[in-house]
Amino acid sequence: MIEKKSLQMLDGIRGLAALYVVIYHIIKRLNWMPKEIKLIFSFGQEAVMVFFLLSGFVIYWSISNTPNLTFSSYFKKRFRRIYFPFIISILLSIIVFYYNGNLTNKFSWAALFGNLLMVQDLSDNKPGVWVKPFLDNTPIWSLTYEWWFYMMFFPVYKTLFKNANRIYYILGFSLISYLTYLGFPNQVSLVFAYFIIWWCGVEIAVIYKHTESLSIAIIKPILYSLTAMLVLTLIPVLITQDFRISYHPFLPFRHFLFVEFIIIAGVVYYQNKIKFLNRFILKFMIFAPISYGLYIFHYPILFHWNLSNYNIVLVYLLKLSLLFALAYIVEVKLQPIINRWIR
Repeated sequence: MIEKKSLQMLDGIRGLAALYVVIYHIIKRLNWMPKEIKLIFSFGQEAVMVFFLLSGFVIYWSISNTPNLTFSSYFKKRFRRIYFPFIISILLSIIVFYYNGNLTNKFSWAALFGNLLMVQDLSDNKPGVWVKPFLDNTPIWSLTYEWWFYMMFFPVYKTLFKNANRIYYILGFSLISYLTYLGFPNQVSLVFAYFIIWWCGVEIAVIYKHTESLSIAIIKPILYSLTAMLVLTLIPVLITQDFRISYHPFLPFRHFLFVEFIIIAGVVYYQNKIKFLNRFILKFMIFAPISYGLYIFHYPILFHWNLSNYNIVLVYLLKLSLLFALAYIVEVKLQPIINRWIR
């Protein structure tokens, strides 16, 4: 029987990753913070890669016992989970910018519709982006990837899942997509190129569900696939004259390097059952039910809401209290109601 605690660890990791992103954005703005602390909290993009892996794992886990899965039921569940808190975040940003008095200058109908269609991304560190996150709510860039990974999963699951070599088909798809992106930078190719990361989460879930164990030997196809992407993303890094670790072309290489590292580290951790680390991660389970809300609400509340005339400590206490309260209300109290409405 699969250990319940092993699955609880995923909730702990999810809660920890969400808090990490919030702290990462706070510390970036504190000039007095020691460089060592800033270094520790300088991997916000890597935390998003953890979300992708966890998402792939959880999606397979949730549908694996549904033999007659239909696109209608699958789509409704994914839609209500992603879009309800996302729309609340859009309304939140509008309210904050209206309060600040600069909504008219910042509002863009093109950005709003582009975000609702899930084609937003960060344009400062990569080419080919179509639309920026609505009202500069930076973290919602990743929802584009998450949503389209969800949409791509269903046809792959229905057509390829019984093929033992399915991961290599996904790999080929991502390799071709990244080559296309290099030749003609565009949002679609970039999202497709990252699909292999999300799919690795699916494959880990498949392995764990059917073998109840993980080892380096059994995840070799995953490591081979990530290594192939690593090599491809390294090539433009080696020939570029503009080398910056948070910008294209190094950024995709950095992402794939981290994903391969974290999967290997995760397997080693699973095999050795490091007790003190178990206890540490499990403490963050409490934040798992509100992790999505923390992730998409924190930027407008903490950084866009202008309360500069008040004591900074009191302001942050107020904003953090509001952030956690809003995340709790939306995800724990209101989301179940939405789930009953959209069935």
